[in-house]
Amino acid sequence: MQAITSVVNAARFAQGLNYADFVAQATVNQDKFIANGATVPLSEEDASFFRKAAAHPRGPFKILALAEAWCGDVYRELPTAARIAEVAGMELRVFLRDQNLDIMDQFLSNDGKSRAIPVFVFYTKDFEYLTHWTERSASAHAGLAVTMKEAKAKLNLPQSATFGTLPDADRQALLTEVIARVRPFGDQWRRDAIQEVRQLLANALSIPNAG
Repeated sequence: MQAITSVVNAARFAQGLNYADFVAQATVNQDKFIANGATVPLSEEDASFFRKAAAHPRGPFKILALAEAWCGDVYRELPTAARIAEVAGMELRVFLRDQNLDIMDQFLSNDGKSRAIPVFVFYTKDFEYLTHWTERSASAHAGLAVTMKEAKAKLNLPQSATFGTLPDADRQALLTEVIARVRPFGDQWRRDAIQEVRQLLANALSIPNAG
């Protein structure tokens, strides 16, 4: 298990938003959080696994989520974390990434270069770090890479272009094209993310990944 000396304790955790309050304060994408919350692809076998993990003597008791409402990966995946917390009796608190960079910077991705979100951090009752999951499933990473390449080609944009380097009009056109192309894969990517979280917890607790 990766060693993490967390900046999070009980008092800091209590400062996070519950899921409903996070959605309520969002100025964008509330409709997407609501829609995805109504269709979380969590099977009964998944729910059974998370209940068993939570019942383990060192099991996950708290979930800390780093998120921002504008992020597509967040509005796709955060409703799943909320559902996992609900069915397993865990407490979820959501922290806005840009207001909590000291927490975010403990969970950087891309070899410490990226503040990718969402991040779901699992803690025991005593705030012992167990494991964390970041951003999107491996299948979503692969699918998005292909989608970006195809969308840039269709829009005659250079393959080296990123959302951060494009002019506003081109950035919006690329975003619209990418969203339309990835929408059919969203449920599968969410199912794959659930399986990844299950495996991370099974590894952290040395328990079978079974419901």
